Amino acid sequence: MDATTTADGPDIVVTGFRASLNSALNAKRSENSAIDVIKAEDIADFPDNNLAESLQRVPGVSINRVGGEGRAITVRGLSGSFTRVRVNGMEAQAISGATTSDRGINTGRGFDFNVFASELFNNLVVRKTADAETIEGSLGATVDLNVARPFDYKEPTLVLSAQAGYNSLAKNVDPKLTGVASRTWDTGIGRIGALVSAAFSRRRYYEDQFGSGGWNPATTDGGFCSPVGVAPVSPAFNAAQGTDAANCATGVARPAAGDQLYGQVNRSTVFLPRLPRYGRFNHNQQRLGVTGSLQWEPTDGVEIGVDALFSDFKVKREENWLEGFSFARAIASPNFGKPQTAIRDAVLRPAGTSGTQGVNFGQQVSDIAYGVFDGVDVRSDTQYDRFRSKFSQYTLHGKFDITDNLVGSALLGIAKTDFRQKDQTTFLFGRNNTRQTIDFRDSRNQPTIGFGFDVTDPSQFTLAPGSAEIRATPSTLDNKNRTFEYNLAWKFDDGFTVKGGIHYDKFDFENRVYQRANNFIVPTLTAAELAGLTRLVNDFGDGMREGVFPTSWVAINYPAFAKQYGLDNYTGTFALIENLGASRRVHERIFSAFGQLDFNLNRWGLPVRGNAGLRYAKTDLTSTGYSSGIAQFVTAGNKYDDWLPSINLVGDLTSNLLVRTAFAKVITRPELAFLSPGASVTISGTPSVNGGNPALDPIRANTYDASLEWYFSRNSLLSIAVFYKDIKSYIQNQAQQLTFNQTGLPVELIANSGLDPNVTLFTVNQARNTPGGPLKGVEVNYQQAFTFLPGPLGNLGALFNYTHVQSKITYFLAASAANTTKRDLLGLSRDAFNATLYYEDKKVSARISGSYRGPYIIALPANNPLQDLEGVDKSLVFDLSASYQVTDRIKLTFEGLNIFDRFYRQFIDSTRNSTFVYSHTGPQFYAGAQYRF
Repeated sequence: MDATTTADGPDIVVTGFRASLNSALNAKRSENSAIDVIKAEDIADFPDNNLAESLQRVPGVSINRVGGEGRAITVRGLSGSFTRVRVNGMEAQAISGATTSDRGINTGRGFDFNVFASELFNNLVVRKTADAETIEGSLGATVDLNVARPFDYKEPTLVLSAQAGYNSLAKNVDPKLTGVASRTWDTGIGRIGALVSAAFSRRRYYEDQFGSGGWNPATTDGGFCSPVGVAPVSPAFNAAQGTDAANCATGVARPAAGDQLYGQVNRSTVFLPRLPRYGRFNHNQQRLGVTGSLQWEPTDGVEIGVDALFSDFKVKREENWLEGFSFARAIASPNFGKPQTAIRDAVLRPAGTSGTQGVNFGQQVSDIAYGVFDGVDVRSDTQYDRFRSKFSQYTLHGKFDITDNLVGSALLGIAKTDFRQKDQTTFLFGRNNTRQTIDFRDSRNQPTIGFGFDVTDPSQFTLAPGSAEIRATPSTLDNKNRTFEYNLAWKFDDGFTVKGGIHYDKFDFENRVYQRANNFIVPTLTAAELAGLTRLVNDFGDGMREGVFPTSWVAINYPAFAKQYGLDNYTGTFALIENLGASRRVHERIFSAFGQLDFNLNRWGLPVRGNAGLRYAKTDLTSTGYSSGIAQFVTAGNKYDDWLPSINLVGDLTSNLLVRTAFAKVITRPELAFLSPGASVTISGTPSVNGGNPALDPIRANTYDASLEWYFSRNSLLSIAVFYKDIKSYIQNQAQQLTFNQTGLPVELIANSGLDPNVTLFTVNQARNTPGGPLKGVEVNYQQAFTFLPGPLGNLGALFNYTHVQSKITYFLAASAANTTKRDLLGLSRDAFNATLYYEDKKVSARISGSYRGPYIIALPANNPLQDLEGVDKSLVFDLSASYQVTDRIKLTFEGLNIFDRFYRQFIDSTRNSTFVYSHTGPQFYAGAQYRF
């Protein structure tokens, strides 16, 4: 049945992709603020894995992918921590986990969109300019996710959809099911409506990759083993390790006297991968979402509703690595570290080049291009992750006409996220003292790595104390938000409406982390026992360079090992203790109030509309964390308030051409993980503090926007927008000299130390407020239905948008204020575009879309002082979808995601551009049918 939307303006019937585009354009055009809207072209019909992938079609929106699937968004260069998300009108937070290289569990304020199936929602709104009546906290955008409600549909509705998904690497077939049922009744107590929808999917897929584990100078961890006769001798003589004048370690001879490789490679300007390795990630995820909505209209002018939303996102992920381990550690026994490793051959690649030119570059910065090394320990490294993220939200909302000119509305809601990472267990076992080769000469992203023995034979590996490690770091994270708001709108004159309201949020955040007391206590397994508790990783490298990788290797069989040794119960040898330094709680109370004037005027022949208002927000937080200084949990607090003016103006220059301008003061509150008062306080020697900072102020900015929009025909738009954000302050980790009272930490932490909290200077490593900088950009949006073309070509259409953003944020690289650099914001891609070509007639609907995102920074500075940053490389991903309307009730569907198998690449250092991760997941396809009763 046809669906209608009544959010803004008259009802718009939505029956297909073109109609949904027209509906979205009408909503955008009629708004006083700058917004973009996505509407489902049909019930339960967003053609994406999750909400992030749907939102990437919006101008200015880019996504961060995890395992090939969208997780978080960036709006106009501002990452997810600068974006607030409302679900059914209430601010909410959804949490998921990720691999370590993808920043792990979300402990900040950002929203993980992969928790929700896109089919649960029928429209998404991205608000790019602020107004007084919209909740504060966003520097990037406010995103509204809205589920369907029964009054949206004119007739009783029941739609079911079933699809089968196929991943080209894993070669699994998985289900994807959706359904929605809605009905309204006219009764003696008014109109009543009920709706329920559900979506279930399972997705099993592989992610194959090369990883470097980071890049370090050759001289770190003591450097490589020196040749015979070189002084000073490295490593020093040690009979227990077999180190003497002729040997690096037992079984590893020193390079011969006069060998030149050591002097040319073992330099601080030569970089090598810490953990050169291949990885196979086995992802298994299930996503269940259910919505329910009741609406009651007892009389004209009164509407009351209840919405419920539930999501259950379950993930099992097994990360299997085969890696050389010695480059990542200093001298060790019985294992081998870098000082016990001998260089046998090497070729270097100068920074910023693609060729190789021998090894003798003086002090020029270089990466290893080819190397042969003896005395390398090889490890099979398996991390088993199992987590479950449950989100639930319940809202009671109402709207009522108090008089003909006075309208009231209210919202009362509660939202909870329960994240349980039952398992995050890492197994390391392997073989010591082998020859490893590393060859980047043919590919910097897919090197050839040789491990020196048969990696498919379990008898070649050892799992025993001293050469193996089992880590366990499960965690829990709970978020809870309670919201109340009440608003009034009074139309006191033709073209003028005064609005006002109050809003209260009560946020609770708790993160608890656990670990083993000693990761090196492991059982000793015989060769037969190890063979029975291992398995083979098979078919690695499909879609990568052929014939240069091991396609199989030995890995731990986690279920078998856990069952044999009771690992799932975390008892006995595997008992857990709480990692108090990583556990924290934050309680945040926010009261806000606003006043706003909406106006719609026609002066001097120019229709002008818009709003002007002022919002007041008071934030009161209390945080708790563990301090090693007094070996107990401590509590600290902070308060701040903000007055936030805003204005939005729209001028209708002609019947189809309008201009927008906007100004606002905005804030983004600090990440929750930064606010713990937990710290490691050292009072002996040089006083120092390492920890959180509950005294952080929010990031504050002034924003300016202007745009020109030309609606030149039906379903068509050409617009250009410019924006400028004067970011007054920023937050980053920095070392600095402060008195203890300036840290914001409780003075009890240094009680009885004899140190004066007002005088004694501490070296403080913590997040702090730093100067910000400007952000500016331009956004172009083109959309057109090609109805002017003859015949079937008139069923074509296109959408295209492009965004260019630049920023200059001051980053502190050390405690000295003079040691700074100016770079783009973390997560900012300077260039991004989306393009869609579509076709639609009465039977066939098809479209292909491409999404490009330029490179962006994820860490600055990088972990090593000789590497300026870490980033993600550019990407261009293509998706397609098609459907065929067999009858009025039956529709066949087909979708393809990442159809050209675009690889994902992380890099280190802007000059060397060394590969950190290079991975792919293969295309994902869905085929199915939809039935409308």
